[in-house]
Amino acid sequence: MAGHERAGRPLDHNKDKAIFAAAHELLFSKGPAGFSVEAVARLAKVSKVTIYSRYTNREALIDAVIRQQANRMAESLSIEPANRVSIHGALTDFGVNLLAFLLSQEYQNFMRALSSNPDLPGDVVQNIYRSGPQCTMNKLADWMGNAQQRGLLKLTEPERSAELLLGMLMGLDIVRLMYGEPCQRDIQSIEHHVNWVVDAFLTLYKVG
Repeated sequence: MAGHERAGRPLDHNKDKAIFAAAHELLFSKGPAGFSVEAVARLAKVSKVTIYSRYTNREALIDAVIRQQANRMAESLSIEPANRVSIHGALTDFGVNLLAFLLSQEYQNFMRALSSNPDLPGDVVQNIYRSGPQCTMNKLADWMGNAQQRGLLKLTEPERSAELLLGMLMGLDIVRLMYGEPCQRDIQSIEHHVNWVVDAFLTLYKVG
């Protein structure tokens, strides 16, 4: 995010919220191909100058939206694990937040928009991947490494363990969506599935 609209003049946080809400709505409904600073400005009812005073370019705004979504999903991992109960709770909250987003209509619209635009520049898609899925996995791996150092999880490769948990949580539902098949889980059954997965995962890596 850039500095200030004018020297000595504080940013209007209501405009910040309006810009971010508009950017999020446009990106996840239209995809990066349908995303522009002009469109965000119209939806947020602000000027392009106001947006450029906060974000250097279109790509910086896209990156901020994707990173915020990743941070929301990994919010439960911001607290250091203290015991097995807190580990189960944190991973369950993470899994529920993750699947609630991945199974949402918003995410499905976003993936359709991405797949329907094969001519998108490779660096745009790669940046979205790095700021979204890769960032989320890194946060999970770092958290697991912290738990391992505290003697709460018995694992030697946090990155591989993080990827394993993500695969267990998602199952084949993302693939089903790609083929137009209905998911086996819905919003109502997410918590039961996540609890089952976390129990199985912690049994695999339990200490003692």
